[in-house]
Formats: sequence, structure tokens, C-alpha cells
Amino acid sequence: MKKIPKWVINMKKILWTIFIILGVVLLAAVIYILYLFNAFNSGVSDSYEEIDRERSELRVEDVDASNDNFTVLILGIDADAERTQGGEINADHFRSDTMILATFDRDNDDVKMVSIPRDTLAYVESMNYFDKINHAHAFNGPVGAMNAVESLLNVPVDHFVRVDMNAVVEIVDAIGGVEFEVPYAMNGLQPGVQHLSGEQALAVIRNRSVDSDLGRGVRQMELIEAVFKQAQSFSTLSQVDDLINIFTSNTSHNFETGNIRSLASYYLFNDVAFESTQLQGTGFTAQSNGVYYAWPDEEHIFALSNTIRDILGLDSSSANDLISIRLGDQVQPVQEVSQDLLQNFTLDNPPAYAEDGASNQYGDGFGIE
Repeated sequence: MKKIPKWVINMKKILWTIFIILGVVLLAAVIYILYLFNAFNSGVSDSYEEIDRERSELRVEDVDASNDNFTVLILGIDADAERTQGGEINADHFRSDTMILATFDRDNDDVKMVSIPRDTLAYVESMNYFDKINHAHAFNGPVGAMNAVESLLNVPVDHFVRVDMNAVVEIVDAIGGVEFEVPYAMNGLQPGVQHLSGEQALAVIRNRSVDSDLGRGVRQMELIEAVFKQAQSFSTLSQVDDLINIFTSNTSHNFETGNIRSLASYYLFNDVAFESTQLQGTGFTAQSNGVYYAWPDEEHIFALSNTIRDILGLDSSSANDLISIRLGDQVQPVQEVSQDLLQNFTLDNPPAYAEDGASNQYGDGFGIE
């Protein structure tokens, strides 16, 4: 019998060693991926908040966020340990510091954001009166806030994400900071584009001493875009794991697990454009109670309503579909609205901008600060 050369035996040993090492590495990778998958499912389950609300009444059919165009209301609350008194106060009882309605347009790879100033006077269904829109969350949690935005803009609010403002620090630090153009000198920062840490980013979007709550709203939308763009540069499993843990710890939402995975994989790996606007309004002090409010610009909400409804594949709004336009002259802050007025009153002469073929000074409503 012919003897097998020694070099052949050694080569076989080397090949088997390589195969074993590759097998161990592959097994370790599979185990790690399964760990991340389970961590993701657990994290999303822990942060999922079931709400007493089915699909929006403004929707004709159910919406699948993984395939359809949809809206999400981003709610920022400042629920630190001192304000919550050691957990004795539920987050639902806080007023929302931030309200941004984001419309995800998958057909055009576009996200449109509307910042709604917290002093905006809007109909709060659970109280049956008009009040500052940020009070709606304190009265009835995310559902109250979603309903208030729906009544203001006559667009369905499909989902919500509630973020503790302190989470900004962890999120920004986890992605290595963000490039951001600071508009004014504030909190030790100089004007101009610079790399912000989490603490610096939080200071920028909290500050309103330099300009106003309106300026802060613009900065908040800009930071969301900056964080999103930075997150798109991440690709490793460990980085995704860190972001999942942060998401779990600092948010609540009503997205299903499968939807979040689909949204993350699509929007983080595609070139997505952002458009933003701030809801226009006129400030006034009510004679009845001496409280400052902002009356929403009726022509602007009309433009926004129809732009968003068009993205969602819904029929256009009429002036009578928007309660702030329909009941404009009848509204008194924090006074109950009669059912007759709510259900039966209509405008005899809709405003000129609402007529068929009329132009709107705000265009599609976006790109306005």
C-alpha cells in the first residue's frame, strides 16, 4: 500500500483546523445575532405601551407602517426624578414639552415634520373645550395628545413615540455626538457648526432664553434630523444593540416589533429627505382668564392638512373639516363647547383660500419657520 506523504497529512490537518475555527466563529455569530434578536424583541416589548385607541377614526383602512405612508406624533416630556417625585407621578400626567408630527412618505423617501408650539389653542376632546395643546397629554396621556393633533389638523395620527427629554443625552452620546449648527451663543456654546455631546445637545434644545419656544421647536426638529443622519452611518451589531437598549430605557410607543425592525432597516439604509415647518400662529392673552395662547394660523393648518392627507392617500379637507376654522369666532378658551355647536355649526362662506383652485400663501405648508 502506497504511503501517504507527510505533507498531505499536514495539509488535511490544517484544513480541518480552519474548518473548525470557521465553524466556531459562525456558531458564535449566530448565537450573538440571536441574542440581539431576543434583546430587540424584549426591548420593544418593554417599551410598547398599549393604548385605549384603535386605528384613527380618520382612517378608512388599517395602516401597516412597514409598507404604508403613516404619521407618528413625537412627544417630548421632562420627567426627571425630581419632577416625578420618585416615581409617584405617572408620565401620562405631564404636559408635553415637545409635539412634532412626522409624516413618513415611503413613496418619495421623505419625512415631513410639523412642530406644534405648546401654547397653540386646540380642541381637547377629553375636556370638551379649547386649551393649550400641550395640556392634552396631561389630561389623557398619548391618546389625548393624538386626538388633539387630529382635531387641529384633520389628519390621522397613526402612532406615537414618547421620549423623556433626558434620553437625548444617552442617544446622542451613543452615536458619538452630532454635527449641529448652533444659531446663537448659549449654554457655553458659540454660534456655528460644531460637534455636540449629549449634554450639549440637550442644552441646545431645552434653551429658550435666547429666542423663544418657537425657536426651540425649530432646533428640536433639526436635532432629530442630525441624529437620524448620524445613525445612518452605523452598521455594526454592537452599535445596534446599544441603540436598542437606549430606545428601551427612554421611550414608550405603540409600534409592533415587526414594524420597528422594518422601519429601521428601510429608513436607515435609504437616502431620506427631511422637510420641516413650524405651525404659524398669533399670540394673544384671553380676557376670560388672563392666560397667553397662540391661535393657529387658519390658512397654514389648511395647507398642512391637505399636504399630509395627500401623502396618506386621503381626500382633501374642506374648511368645515378643520374645527379651528369652522368654530374660529365661537371659541372661548377653557369653556365647554356645546354639542350643537360641535355637531351642527358650519360656515356659510368658507374663506377664499379654501375655495376650489385657490392658491395658498404657505404653498404646501412646509419650509416655514
